[in-house]
Amino acid sequence: MRKFFDNYGYKLLVIITVALVFVGFRDFFSQFAEKDKSVALFPAFLTASSLVLLYAVPTAFFVRHLVNRLNVSRKVVLLSFILGFTIPLYLGGEGNALISQVLFSTSVPRAVIDSWGAALTAPFTEEIAKGLVVLLVYLLCRGISLKEAFVSGMISGFGFQVLEDWAYISQATFGETNSGFSIAFERVSNALGSHMAFGIVFGVGLIAVIKNVPAVPRLKALCLILAPVILHFIWNSPLEGDWVNPLFGSINLNLAYYVFTIVN
Repeated sequence: MRKFFDNYGYKLLVIITVALVFVGFRDFFSQFAEKDKSVALFPAFLTASSLVLLYAVPTAFFVRHLVNRLNVSRKVVLLSFILGFTIPLYLGGEGNALISQVLFSTSVPRAVIDSWGAALTAPFTEEIAKGLVVLLVYLLCRGISLKEAFVSGMISGFGFQVLEDWAYISQATFGETNSGFSIAFERVSNALGSHMAFGIVFGVGLIAVIKNVPAVPRLKALCLILAPVILHFIWNSPLEGDWVNPLFGSINLNLAYYVFTIVN
């Protein structure tokens, strides 16, 4: 078995990765081909979706700045964009659906699931899915630095954020309110302090554990992996108040900056 993986392991990894990219890409865009989508609402959907550019364009320029400042390999950047904009949202969604089915099949009261369902699913599946992108980049590039893990994690979270925002806008436009503008502004307002920050922290922690980097003790690296999951869990819990999003967004950004000070 070891000889098989030594000879064919990398090729098998490439095949699996290409399959995930294809399935993730197809799964996301095929939803817009469903026959129940009203053609008349597509202009409104596209207009509302364009609001995502309010953070996407500055983020893309910031990523470019980081790539130059941290001397990140172009191969790492390209792979991160390809994988980050196809794989994590698909795997996260599938994982959320699977855990939800398990919860509904148990004796957990429906009221508890309705209140805590998002906290019991997304923090685990989505953070792992984004971390998987960094892991795949690490394996396909046969090793990456913590600086490259930082950028790769950010791009993975960036891709997840953009596609999830479009999915929420689509859901609101075609199914709930026939207008995606309210949800679009809501998603844009919280974008910078959520998935990208989570992806950075988890990704750096993961690579630090794998490489056993002396500068990042194993306990600290494990804490970096767990921190986004815990913060995501608390954020998705049924907390109420205008303070929730600003507080957790600020915590997430400060944690991502702390990780930057480690890798820089």
